[in-house]
Amino acid sequence: MRGMEIETPERLDDLPIFPLTTVLFPGAILPLHIFEDRYKEMMRFAIENGGLFGLSYIENAFMGRETPPEVGSVGCLARINAVMPVEQGRMNIVSTGLVRYRVRGLNQTLPFILARVEPFTDDIEHDENMTELYNDQMEMYKKFLAASQALDEGAIPFEQDLPEDPEALSLLIASVLPIENHTKQQLLEMTSTRVRLTRLRPFVLQALASYSKRIEIVDRAKGNGHAKLQ
Repeated sequence: MRGMEIETPERLDDLPIFPLTTVLFPGAILPLHIFEDRYKEMMRFAIENGGLFGLSYIENAFMGRETPPEVGSVGCLARINAVMPVEQGRMNIVSTGLVRYRVRGLNQTLPFILARVEPFTDDIEHDENMTELYNDQMEMYKKFLAASQALDEGAIPFEQDLPEDPEALSLLIASVLPIENHTKQQLLEMTSTRVRLTRLRPFVLQALASYSKRIEIVDRAKGNGHAKLQ
């Protein structure tokens, strides 16, 4: 099957990078509150230069600390969709993940990071089991969505039209599962859709079991008023 078709340059030579303790996936919505001076300047640069920036997961990224991504590391290109200025030059931004990238070099680290990056998608795979893997994950993800809505998990988006592309589906599932960031980063870095879908299966099953148990407790509580959420 073919990988995702993304209309992005083969290389970006001056991309502002936002190092954060979060992992962004293609297709995911990312709201940001920008309040540090260096990131105000960075976002102004991004807005004036095509509205693109990169988000790189840095486990030890903290306010006031310089934490540039390592050369060769993987992040996600984002497009700014909306900017809402607030007091003292701060801003609220809504952006969307577009495509993954590898950092090929750093042009500057101060006052903010500018990097040379190379976008990439999964490798093309001719796997006879891909359709079966895709259908299996699609059915489990629909059950996961239904369970999350029953629990009113507002952080998990409901997609009316789920991706028909296996790579896009695997990245969507990885983005919403309640798993640790270092695991999300590993899933982001993979270049095999088949391996990612296979790796996701136990995580989806675990989340489904957890949500189903919570739904059972909620239903029981509604019935007798004695059960409590764990």
